[in-house]
Amino acid sequence: MKTYDISFIKTNGLTTLLVFISIIFIFSATLIFSLFESIEGFSNQEKIEYINQALTTLAIIIGGLALITNAYYTSKLSLDENQSLLTQLLAGTLAWDKNIVNTQPTPEEVVPERFCKAIEQLGNEKIETRFAAIYALEQIAKDSHKDHWTIMEILAAFIRENSSVNHEYKKDSQGSSKLPTDIQTALTVIGRRNSHKDPVNQKLDLRNTDLRNADLTEANLSRAILVGSNLQWVNFTRANLSEADLSVTNLCGSVFYEANLSKAILPEANLQGVILRKANLSKAILYDANLEGAILCDANLEGAIFCDANLEGAILCDANLFEINFEGSNLQDANLIGSNLQRAKLAGANLEGVLFSTANLQDANFHEANLSRANLSGCENLELQQLEQAIGDRTTILPENLNIPQHWQAM
Repeated sequence: MKTYDISFIKTNGLTTLLVFISIIFIFSATLIFSLFESIEGFSNQEKIEYINQALTTLAIIIGGLALITNAYYTSKLSLDENQSLLTQLLAGTLAWDKNIVNTQPTPEEVVPERFCKAIEQLGNEKIETRFAAIYALEQIAKDSHKDHWTIMEILAAFIRENSSVNHEYKKDSQGSSKLPTDIQTALTVIGRRNSHKDPVNQKLDLRNTDLRNADLTEANLSRAILVGSNLQWVNFTRANLSEADLSVTNLCGSVFYEANLSKAILPEANLQGVILRKANLSKAILYDANLEGAILCDANLEGAIFCDANLEGAILCDANLFEINFEGSNLQDANLIGSNLQRAKLAGANLEGVLFSTANLQDANFHEANLSRANLSGCENLELQQLEQAIGDRTTILPENLNIPQHWQAM
């Protein structure tokens, strides 16, 4: 389709108008001559003067009209040209801005660069640089869903590499080993990660690490592998260790106040003197574990397995021990006052000197359990039939409504 420049069209229109005005002028002049020629009573000289005056007046009017028309079209054309120029400038500016926006790197382009730089800094000799690298990796894990788990595995590997059980730490003024601050920082980042981003069936690998004196308060270590690790005097307050594998770990002196160890695996673990007050150990596995002197007041151990475990002197008062398995365990001098031992399995357990006062022993199995020096006064739902399966003597204190079984009297 044929196109025309707007300035040409407007200029052409002006020319046409001027021609039209000229024709009007000629037509008007002719009309004036004809009019004055037909008028009688005037001399030729007077007619010529009147015609000149009329033509002059007409010329002034037509000329003024032509000037006004020309000025109007000129100004309009200038305005249109300015607007056209402004439009071009704006279009160019917008295109320039668009090019700037398009040249800005996208997050997908930035992340790999940040990632590589953080990994490089993680091996730096300066601890300040390693701090910055750890926090940079944490931010990348938040920004990039696909890099989340990779970063957690890198931090776990960093901890394993720099805090193995054979690694020698610097000692403080009191001679005790101190956990390096960069290791603590990496643990903190792992512990507060968004676990909803964790892939299914993937587990954090922190096995054979030396994390003594670490602060893991409210840390999320669910399903983590900590096999063979040294976790002495670690603060696990309100931490999530559900389904974590803590086999053969050293947890001596650690604090698990209100921690979640549901279904945790702790066979052969050393839990001497640990504080498990109000902790959740439901269905946890602790066979052959050492809990000597451990504090488990108000803890939930429902369905937990403590076969052949050592709980000598442990404090389990007011604990939920429903259906717990203490078969073959050593609970000598343990405190189970007020605890719920309904349907507990105590076959072959050493219950010598245990305090059972006010405990609920309904359907508890005492087959071949040693109740010497045990105090069962005030126990609820204890029946003579249960005691007849146990081993005891005259040192055993029974509720007032029960007599010592005959086969105990000979002992």
